[in-house]
Amino acid sequence: MAIITGASRGLGTGVAERFVRAGATVALTARSEEGLLAEAERLRALGGTVLTLAADVSDPEQVQQVVDQTLEQYQRIDILVNNAGVIWPIDEVAETDPDEWVYNLYVNLIGPFYASYCVLPVMIAQEYGRIINISSGLSRSAVAGLSAYGTAKAGLDHFTRILALEVAKVGITVNALHPGVIDTDMQTDLRSVDTGDSAVDLSIFHNYYESNQLVSPFVAGRLVYWLAGPWSKGHTGEIFTFRDEAWLAQVDQDLADS
Repeated sequence: MAIITGASRGLGTGVAERFVRAGATVALTARSEEGLLAEAERLRALGGTVLTLAADVSDPEQVQQVVDQTLEQYQRIDILVNNAGVIWPIDEVAETDPDEWVYNLYVNLIGPFYASYCVLPVMIAQEYGRIINISSGLSRSAVAGLSAYGTAKAGLDHFTRILALEVAKVGITVNALHPGVIDTDMQTDLRSVDTGDSAVDLSIFHNYYESNQLVSPFVAGRLVYWLAGPWSKGHTGEIFTFRDEAWLAQVDQDLADS
């Protein structure tokens, strides 16, 4: 039983499909109820068992409701994929909207905290759980204009390490993934920004697109599947990245028949 946040589009759909194809039951959550229903219909056509729960991960009461309703329906939660994210605001700090900046942190950092906090009692009681935080290479690379997103993701990486230490002895692993530059609406948003005469330089994202380096959500979903499965046993508090060729080779080997 897996809860996937931000599951109405982008990487969340790739993760959900990979889990469903492996026979997992999934609870999908996102702000867009319309998007969730469309994704659920697609997954059910593949034979999936799917629960949809519209929620904003920045609201702790809504996150708790997602966990409570999932438990009521399925009595356990094995996997949490903290995938929900927003890229905005894209602007220099001196020019940004403070409310939008803070909301970015609420979705990208505090949301994963809320979700983890709510599922931990369940996972501790089960003595089993997998928490996977979808982070970004921008947690390590500074890009002018992306201060909120980069700051939130850097915080998420460190939250991953600390939480992993705290639950290491109760059968729960916590890892983060830098999945690469995924071909999603977020990338479209980045390419749409007119940076004008500001210090913001988003040319790298145009280069990724023009050089055909964007990664399919379904390819990235395979990496999350590996982290959620038995192959990741013994790994916790780690930041996995699509640039790690040795790890990617291990994933290919482990999932060759799946």
